[in-house]
Amino acid sequence: MTLGMIEETATIKLAVVGCDYITSLGLAHILKDAPYLEVVGTAADRDDGVELIASESIDIVLVDAGITVMELELACADFLAVPNPPAVVVMGDIPPESAALLADSGVTAILHHGLVAEDLPVALRMISRGGALILNECARRAAKDRGAADGKMHLARVRGLNKREQKIALGIVDGLTNAQLASSMHVSEATVKILVSNVMNKLGASNRVQVAVSVTRAQMS
Repeated sequence: MTLGMIEETATIKLAVVGCDYITSLGLAHILKDAPYLEVVGTAADRDDGVELIASESIDIVLVDAGITVMELELACADFLAVPNPPAVVVMGDIPPESAALLADSGVTAILHHGLVAEDLPVALRMISRGGALILNECARRAAKDRGAADGKMHLARVRGLNKREQKIALGIVDGLTNAQLASSMHVSEATVKILVSNVMNKLGASNRVQVAVSVTRAQMS
């Protein structure tokens, strides 16, 4: 048997948590034509979900966003904290701030309700193979808004630097050492060290890499 055939017939073990919405769609009917998916078990809430995931070998846990927002965030955090955690996939429309938190916490995918029916098995199969994060529109907006807000914050901080500090920050982006900065600005290394410290404090950075990141994000805003 070839490796390709093994991959083709491998079964993806699935757990479903918070099943009201998904069950109402007829999960068994949706997945009946996908022999590579096996629903190992279902759980109505977070505690039962953790117990199920801890007791079974699970590849993907499908979480219904119909549970409360707070419960959803806690549930996903708990599922990701178990030894050898499964990929956590949320299905449904959720507030932008929750979508951002879930994406940052390690949730593999947030699926739109439109991916029910024949598209759901395909999406789950792609996710099990390391496919890209599939965000619903709400999560996309949240990620975009968060990125824009971060850029504005970095821009405001960089603009708060005086001219000499801005030269230091740009020099750090270019990878210049303190000695090189001192030579280019015709000041002592002791002065450069003070300026670098000032730049870090104003940008909220703890090292030169973070300074470079902050300046780069500001330039992209």
